[in-house]
Amino acid sequence: MKGCEAMKREIPLNTFERSVFLLQPGRPILCTTLGEDGSNHVAPFAWINPVSFKPPMVGLSLLSAPKKQQSLENIERTGEFVVNLPDLALAEKLVLTSYETLQNENKFERSGFTALPAKKVRPVAIEECRAHLECKVTSISYPGDHALILANVLAAYHDDGAFSDNQIINLKNFQPMLHLQHFSSDPADPWNLCPGQVHVFVEPGSAYVADVPYPRM
Repeated sequence: MKGCEAMKREIPLNTFERSVFLLQPGRPILCTTLGEDGSNHVAPFAWINPVSFKPPMVGLSLLSAPKKQQSLENIERTGEFVVNLPDLALAEKLVLTSYETLQNENKFERSGFTALPAKKVRPVAIEECRAHLECKVTSISYPGDHALILANVLAAYHDDGAFSDNQIINLKNFQPMLHLQHFSSDPADPWNLCPGQVHVFVEPGSAYVADVPYPRM
């Protein structure tokens, strides 16, 4: 046992907040919300997961401290958002939507996305993305520096050929975006205000199939 323990490398306390990145890669999405002035807003997030099968629900985590993200403010006000799943080909545009806007600038328009009217919520979907989940908030809690948003999925749809009939990704037609890490040109400001960011994505090329027989006594 001691030999096994020696092979484990512990994350030191001065960087312990990075322990959550052991869960990488993340699967970033583009979240569309409705601005206070009725404008379309978009931003990328990777902390999203299914939390219920019946009914279909997702959990989305957005930064709430020291400053709330605009998407969080929009969701708190309207109770609605759309999850848009981008193809790897949209990686540069996804990163572009992470940067803060200039005065009177709109992220959705800056990115050149096409608004796709949603079916059951007010925020629009993004035509260029491959799949969409329209969501209605059931609760928001604030466990740490991120808010945890739980939401029911009211409508879901995807590009023909991007998924099989039982919602398995067709890797020939859809390269999902899998995010490993990002690096900032300014270590003191690693998120949105620096001159630029470098992001590392996984480029999926194949699938591994594990066929495991059920154990018999």
